[in-house]
Formats: sequence, structure tokens, C-alpha cells
Amino acid sequence: MKQLAATALEWHVDGRRIVGPLDLDLERNECLGIIGPNGSGKTSLLRLLAGLERPTAGTVVVNDRPLGEWSAKARARRIAYVPQLRPLDVPLTVRQLLHSARYPHLSRRQIAPAVADFAAVDSAAREVGVVELLDRPLVELSGGERQSAYVAAALAQASELLLLDEPTTHLDAGNQRRVAALLLDLRRESGRSLVVSTHDLGFAARLCDRLLALSSGKIVAAGPPAELLVPAALEELFGTPFKLWRDGSETLPVVDFDAEAAR
Repeated sequence: MKQLAATALEWHVDGRRIVGPLDLDLERNECLGIIGPNGSGKTSLLRLLAGLERPTAGTVVVNDRPLGEWSAKARARRIAYVPQLRPLDVPLTVRQLLHSARYPHLSRRQIAPAVADFAAVDSAAREVGVVELLDRPLVELSGGERQSAYVAAALAQASELLLLDEPTTHLDAGNQRRVAALLLDLRRESGRSLVVSTHDLGFAARLCDRLLALSSGKIVAAGPPAELLVPAALEELFGTPFKLWRDGSETLPVVDFDAEAAR
């Protein structure tokens, strides 16, 4: 049984097709990466998989059950979504944000966090390294600190499937590597599955088992990072030159935008 599957999935806005038609699936304990140029439909696809948008056609199935049959609370116990963009004026501290992520696990009569909720919040804060930020208001944080807080909230939600839209946005190089290592550890140790959209090809190479290349809302290529993260494939996808080199520190060759060739 696939943990997540989409079949003939389409999403239209004002008569214009934004996503699809496309099929995809996700195995348990797998990390699926989504790459593609701006406007290719990566965020829209993640929102469809999270149940935040209703497909125009096709289905999304989670644990062999159509996503539309899950209540919002039941869906949140299984899927945590970390968006790329969010309001900047959220009037919460980091601790309050993490506790709000525990809502799907509260019983109908529960009016205060239980021991398990406090433990989940503390554990997520330690894992992501935001303990020192817990009592800081979100509005006072830097972009990188705020992104780390939202990743921690997704972990506190304790869902079996994480959908992350550009999770390293606003993070410096050190924090990018730390978040990548954290997500890799989570997948290996906790059995969580991940779907990650990213423009960071090195991040995708280190983290993902498979990649989907998206263009104009459709999947134009799929396969392991070693097959997709090569100059010819990336040049076709992004319409700009890429170059490849090896620095001895990565499992895969490094591929990046070739500024000189683009002149």
C-alpha cells in the first residue's frame, strides 16, 4: 500500500490549468523531491497533496483512503504542511506556535495541553535547535529563525507525512545543512515520509530518494537524483546553462547555474 498516491490529478483556476494532469506516489519512509522553475506548480501541487485545495479532477489517496474523506483534524494527524510563505504578523511566541500544532491530537473535552503535548513541543524544539527562541514572539525573529520555528511546529504536530515547501528558504548555509540533516534523521529514525519542493539542488541531492521535475504543472521527468541532477536535464528544465564539478565532499556531483555560459 502506497502511503500517498495521486491519480489523474488536475487543478484549474478561472479556467486555467495550474496543475496536471499527473500521477505520483510515495512509499513509506521515502523522500520525494519536487524541482522546477518558478511558476511550474510546485506549491500548488503540495497544497493539493495536503488537502488545502480541492482538485478539479482526479484523486489524492492517503493510506488507501481518499483525502476528501478525512476530517480536517484526522488529516492533520497524518499530514503536516510547512508553507514557503506565511503571515509575518502572527501574534504568537514560538512556544505558542508549537503548542498550536498539537491541536489535532487534543481530545474533544481537552481544554489544556497534556503531558504528551508538552513532551512533543520540547522534543521538537530540541531537534530543530529553537529552544532558546521558545519565548520569543515570531514577529521579532529573523527569516531563518522563523523558518526553523515552523519546521519545529511541523515536527510537534507528529504527523507521519511531512510536506515542505522550500524548507531552507531564508536559512544560511549552516542552517540549511542542519535542517537537511534533521529531515534525513527523521525519515530514517521515525519512519516519517517527506515530500519536499526546493530550488536548492544540492539539498535535493542529499535528502531525496526520487525527484519529480515539474514544468507548467506537469511532470516532465522523474527518477533518482543522479539521473535528474545533470546539466543536460537541468538545462532543458530551467532553460539556462548548468555546469558540473566534483569537490570530493558530496556523494553526487555538484551541479549549479553556469553564469559565464549564460552571458
